[in-house]
Amino acid sequence: MLKKPILAFGPLSVHLFAALTLASILFQAPPVFSEEPALTPPPLEVSLQLQRQTSSDPTKFSVLNRKEKWVPAETAIIVCDVWDYHHSPNAVARLQQLLPRLDAVLKFARVQGVTIIHAPSDCMDAYQDHPARRRAIAAPHAKDQPVDIGSWCSAIPAEEKATYPIDQSDGGEDDDRSLHAEWAKKLTEMGRNPNMPWQKQNSGITIDSQKDYLSDRGDEVWNILTLEKIKNVVLTGVHTNMCVLGRPFGLRQMARNGKNVVLMRDMTDTMYNPARWPYVSHFEGTRRVVSHIERFVCPTMTSDQWLGGAPFLFEGDSAISQKFSSATPKTQRLNHWQLVKLQDATTSSSATQNVDTPQGKSTFFRCVVRIPERWFGASQKLIESNIGIRIHHQKGARVWINGVEQKNRMNQRDSQLHLVPRSAVTVDDANLLVIQTLDNQIPAAPQIENEIETFSLAGTWQKNSGTEVDLVQMPLPAKFGGSSNIVFNAPDPLWTPRVLTRTHDFTNGIEGPACDESGNVFAVNFAKQGTIGKVTPGGMASLFVELPEGSIGNGIRFAPDGTFFVADYKKHNILRVDPRSKKITVHAHHPGMNQPNDLALSPDGKTLYASDPNWKEETGNLWRIDEDGTVTRIAKNMGTTNGIEVSPDGKTLYVNESKQRNVWAFDLNSDGNPSNKRLIRHFDDHGFDGMRCDIEGNLYITRHGKGTVIKMTPNGEILREVSVLGKRPSNLCFGGRDRRTVYVTEVDSQRLIQFRVDQPGRE
Repeated sequence: MLKKPILAFGPLSVHLFAALTLASILFQAPPVFSEEPALTPPPLEVSLQLQRQTSSDPTKFSVLNRKEKWVPAETAIIVCDVWDYHHSPNAVARLQQLLPRLDAVLKFARVQGVTIIHAPSDCMDAYQDHPARRRAIAAPHAKDQPVDIGSWCSAIPAEEKATYPIDQSDGGEDDDRSLHAEWAKKLTEMGRNPNMPWQKQNSGITIDSQKDYLSDRGDEVWNILTLEKIKNVVLTGVHTNMCVLGRPFGLRQMARNGKNVVLMRDMTDTMYNPARWPYVSHFEGTRRVVSHIERFVCPTMTSDQWLGGAPFLFEGDSAISQKFSSATPKTQRLNHWQLVKLQDATTSSSATQNVDTPQGKSTFFRCVVRIPERWFGASQKLIESNIGIRIHHQKGARVWINGVEQKNRMNQRDSQLHLVPRSAVTVDDANLLVIQTLDNQIPAAPQIENEIETFSLAGTWQKNSGTEVDLVQMPLPAKFGGSSNIVFNAPDPLWTPRVLTRTHDFTNGIEGPACDESGNVFAVNFAKQGTIGKVTPGGMASLFVELPEGSIGNGIRFAPDGTFFVADYKKHNILRVDPRSKKITVHAHHPGMNQPNDLALSPDGKTLYASDPNWKEETGNLWRIDEDGTVTRIAKNMGTTNGIEVSPDGKTLYVNESKQRNVWAFDLNSDGNPSNKRLIRHFDDHGFDGMRCDIEGNLYITRHGKGTVIKMTPNGEILREVSVLGKRPSNLCFGGRDRRTVYVTEVDSQRLIQFRVDQPGRE
């Protein structure tokens, strides 16, 4: 295993060391070392900028700054696609401006002990014998390697309902056409493919053969991060809206798989053509993409935090929004795709709005679909090795996949089914789906049928009028040109943990959670103690309500009428919250409680049960709360009672003891009184916290300290254990449209994790 150098700093302060290090970089002097014994390097201080939704209006965001201190040895910088050549001469010119500053950032970080990963995609052949490449290949396979880490990621859930800020479907080139043609000719004369001319990383970026890594593969990069025990990942390089976001090692993959990922926003550039919507300058287009990232993907920082001075700016840029010239020929502005919402056939009340279509043209609808390999199989539901695209209430609709028309269609009574062979799609990747209809509308969202499931394409599409030649394909593959809000991702395989909310959206008191009928997740202590946060199914978190002064919540349960109960452990209350009026009342109070902790609700919704631990004395009680708020202690002198649940039939009460690591069961009679206490299972290590049942009666329990959720039978047999991307899961609940998504509150990173399961929850 490779060791990072440990720098000795002697009596130097962190700030003095940083100044001397910067000087050594600028003047090419060796880094400062001390003859004293090696000490731990000082932390890297960063100020992260993010945006948070501030009201029920999804377009309103406020800019927040959060300061963090990072251990250098737990930090990595990924340099994305800083190639030697590019097909856009304007992109090349901007990169030349960026290179010296980016190289200075890497040199500074390297001296601190930060891991540098160079990721010039498609260029690994040039580095077969390079020590940094061999080092990357030699990294051991990580046991926690995420599903699909080797694939492009076109969108994460938080982006799906957002309006993507630019149109990049033309490839984003902002070159003068004549200059672009000259550049392509030059590349051809050099023996390079003018569409993909890159062969290696730009020589303006230093690769340290003794320390750095070289890889363009997501699995290899993840192996490196695991080997080096990396928690913080900084993305630099180009291009923000395409590769930096979407590569297997990019922002989206790092964010959804649990890394504390950050974009260095002044060490990047976009591919955006101002002749496309929203018709602003190239640099303003970049700022809008950065804003989108801060809202929906991850925070950002700037290079001056480490190098001093001011953030980097390209020549000709300013911080003021620049509208595109009004003198632009109108023909350049016609090809604008508008957004349209399509609903499922069972819920759609009206067709999409008709589009005024010029004579001789027709209307096209398009989206981007990630089609997994598992959708193709040998079942007889469809013709073998095909998937079906069903278009409801349409005859004569035409379908294109990645620019190729799919002509194998079957007209049925109320729909048209297009059979698509595996050879027509790029599996485990983004595919462009375009549909042309005769009556210029789609009454209901199309569906994809396969041997695993029926997958609805309900959501945001784009529509446009024009000719087939113009609109059935993009200049670049869909993963580059498709905007994130028209991307449809197939559900993850079961038991695959993903990050739902951003790191530190909640405090370390994050608990709850519970889902309403719309799929929103409610959890306590959002942004500060004594609050309740609301998280959309896409992961957008916002403040829902503040509890009365002095109250701090813990477990949450929803009642059949849509209100929810909150265990207020500070004031010994069970609170009731009306989500419509946000009115908070005290449903029950008992001064004899140590602290109401977790809650369970009987299947008929009439009786609450509360665990009541005394952490100091390692004892606990159980309480029953009746409909009228009457509180009755039903068990005492137990261990530290924590997670609590009622079986689907209402006849069994389960409770776990965190410190004693026991899971107990009681029989419940018709009055809600327990009897026949019996031990289901004792564990030798790690504590417990929240607990829920699925409809089969299996228990899901968080293993606090182990970083997992176990699925266990009522008899104590462990069926499965799932990582939750953090060591301290506190509680969990079932939710989602089919109640088969488990949401877990995780204390270390103060965020929500989700994964899909095989059976719905009891809730």
